[in-house]
Amino acid sequence: MARHQGRPLFVPGALKGEQVRVRLQVQNNKYQSASLLKVLKPAPTRLKPFCSYSADCGGCSLQHMPVDEQRTLKAGAVSRLFARQGIEPLPELEWLEQAQDQGYRRVARLAIRLQGKGVALGFRQSQSHQLVEIEHCGVLRPVLSALITPLRQLLNQLKALKQLGHLELYDAAEGVALLLRHTGIFPPRDLELLLSFAQSKNIALFLQDDHGRRPLHVPFSLYYQIDNIKLSFTPGDFIQINAALNAQMISQAQAWLAPEPKQPVLDLFCGIGNFSLPLAAAGHPVTGVEGVMEMVEQARGNAEDNDLAHATFYRADLAADFTQEPWARQGFERVVLDPGRAGAEQVIPYLCQMAPKRLLYVSCNPVTLARDSQLLLAAGYQLTRLGLIDMFPHTAHCEAMALFEHS
Repeated sequence: MARHQGRPLFVPGALKGEQVRVRLQVQNNKYQSASLLKVLKPAPTRLKPFCSYSADCGGCSLQHMPVDEQRTLKAGAVSRLFARQGIEPLPELEWLEQAQDQGYRRVARLAIRLQGKGVALGFRQSQSHQLVEIEHCGVLRPVLSALITPLRQLLNQLKALKQLGHLELYDAAEGVALLLRHTGIFPPRDLELLLSFAQSKNIALFLQDDHGRRPLHVPFSLYYQIDNIKLSFTPGDFIQINAALNAQMISQAQAWLAPEPKQPVLDLFCGIGNFSLPLAAAGHPVTGVEGVMEMVEQARGNAEDNDLAHATFYRADLAADFTQEPWARQGFERVVLDPGRAGAEQVIPYLCQMAPKRLLYVSCNPVTLARDSQLLLAAGYQLTRLGLIDMFPHTAHCEAMALFEHS
């Protein structure tokens, strides 16, 4: 950020202390933004991006910045979000250790776009619906990155190009899974090509249209592992993208929540059991609640497969009053809350009626975490610990974990 004519000027891609040439793009009474044309005098810490697509791709916008500076930037942004809610001072920010900043993504969603008589495959351009066609991706696990070019070649052999939506790749414990979204019906020849590709690459292939999802070739079980726990999933389910940090996040969650031996724990927005099952494996009766029935059934199957009979799962609309549900009436002093990007604003009033002593809020969006923290503080909770999770290095994204306690 710089200043121009007395107003803030935001220049993506520029670093503090640099001299740059820019082109003004947005100008109003409050702020201005500009595109970076040339770095005239680089900062001593500026790095050459490891990815040749970084200037255009909408994913890794911070590759020119050392990881420690990225963290400083993200910590400052989170602190300002809480300050705007009047929450100061904050507990000391605690970072999870980052094992690797390249090759960490085990899930990818690639866009498909008609181009001439074929299709292009890649990621969306920054602040645009345009597609950046790529041959490789440095933050994907190598086994996924290596599939990009063969997949493009496969797609361009299909007849039903106009029916292609997008594709998703998953690096599971025993191999790669591919979910191809489409409209309409593939002709027999297209299905033969898709099946032949899956067999030759030994990948699990699923097709999904408006009527549902169906397997075409599944040569192995799909799951990821946390210690000795296997969490089965189906392509399309939400799973954490960074496996190493997910394991650390679960360990930290258990340590911060610190339930007493055999003390019941409630896990809201439990998904397929990412937090629930490790807690159950540690000896705690766990009640997991999720709004999507398919994921509830997946979580129940995972509990059964891992012989965790004291992990039970229910489907509920958590935006509605759930306090009279049978699972809620048993009462909980320990709660894990892991909502989506919209946060838990509608959930918190009902949760506060249950009056848990300790509440662990895991957030993929610090904006809504800061907002929801204010609601919890108003209800008599104290924010005692705040951790940041750099789940997606080289992006502007940051996840967070907050511990709230009530006397």
